[in-house]
Amino acid sequence: MAPNTAVNALQDGKRRQAQALLRDGEVWLIAARESGVRPEPALTLVAGVDVTWDSLFLLTRTEAVAIVGRFDADAVPPGWTVHGYDADLRALLRAEVTRLGARRVLLNISEDDPLCDGLTSGLERRVRGWLEPGPDLNLEWDSAAPLLGQLRSVKTPGEHAAIREAVDLAEAHLREMAAAAHPGWRERDVAAFLHGLCRRDGAEPSWGWHACPNVHIGPDSRPSHAPPGDHALRPGALLHIDYGVRLNHGYCSDIQRVYRLPDGTPVPDAVQAAFRSCWQAIQAGADALRPGTPGYTVDAAARAALVAAGYPEYQHALGHGLGRATHDGGTLLGPRWPRYGQTVEGPVRADEVYTLELGVMVPGHGFIGLEEDVVVRDGPPQWLSDRQDDLKPLG
Repeated sequence: MAPNTAVNALQDGKRRQAQALLRDGEVWLIAARESGVRPEPALTLVAGVDVTWDSLFLLTRTEAVAIVGRFDADAVPPGWTVHGYDADLRALLRAEVTRLGARRVLLNISEDDPLCDGLTSGLERRVRGWLEPGPDLNLEWDSAAPLLGQLRSVKTPGEHAAIREAVDLAEAHLREMAAAAHPGWRERDVAAFLHGLCRRDGAEPSWGWHACPNVHIGPDSRPSHAPPGDHALRPGALLHIDYGVRLNHGYCSDIQRVYRLPDGTPVPDAVQAAFRSCWQAIQAGADALRPGTPGYTVDAAARAALVAAGYPEYQHALGHGLGRATHDGGTLLGPRWPRYGQTVEGPVRADEVYTLELGVMVPGHGFIGLEEDVVVRDGPPQWLSDRQDDLKPLG
């Protein structure tokens, strides 16, 4: 299947999935303009088109309607009934909303989930003005976040395959890196090597060329999202990498691995113990990752296991959704901290894809951080990544 055909098939599957989530009388209204500069994440998910003028995409259980500027009309993919306009879309919009039998309009606004908050405040005011109450129209308004969060997080089989492809390539890159690594390599050299593999294979780093991968070498390199620095590999040093790739279909991977450059001596007990404790804590999270379980409960299981082993709590969520974005919205596997809002209260659902990630700093040695990508199933989750079960040697 050609790349564009494959992408269209993925987007068509998400559009149909969204329609199945809508109820009678509901219209999900996606509004965007100049989306090449200011993308609307939901539009990318279900239509994959950039628009210039004020543009509206309306979904009901049975219909998909696009109202776009005349010069954008031919770019809308198959599956949508397209109306082009020139001077004003108001009358066309009101006529379509009336024809669709809309009673409730869902807009992409959310206080907690950034990928469900794609509607700007200015454009929201315009939409509400176009659909102001009158003899022909009286609508109820609500957030599309519950629908959109579920749509983004519950993946189709095609999405699972796309993410697995991205995971496989990231793991292949890391194997090449581990074989090539040698004393004197700096963090920035590791990143440059992986960037070269991305260019060779027609991929890009999951969260941008500037900060992906995150690379940390030795005890003086603290985990952060800063660009890789100058800490260098020496015999006995730990190398921690947070890495993923995005392929041309738009789906990405996100995994963490930890390595040690051999120095002729056994791996220190403190390093072995930290690795095993992180592995077991991730396993505790995986054991709790079942459909219907709240996100905060999954995080609590992993957090308790790590603390019981004598290590401090990690200061982030255990896991996040993974798909077209590295942080793909929907339920978060995190603690009930104010900064996470309601995202941790939602239930885990079958076919969602999550990361499971945590780590600890081992004084005198460096950071042990592990991250795996998994699909939620009715029983144990399916591991998309080839799980790291022991410390990996370099060279």
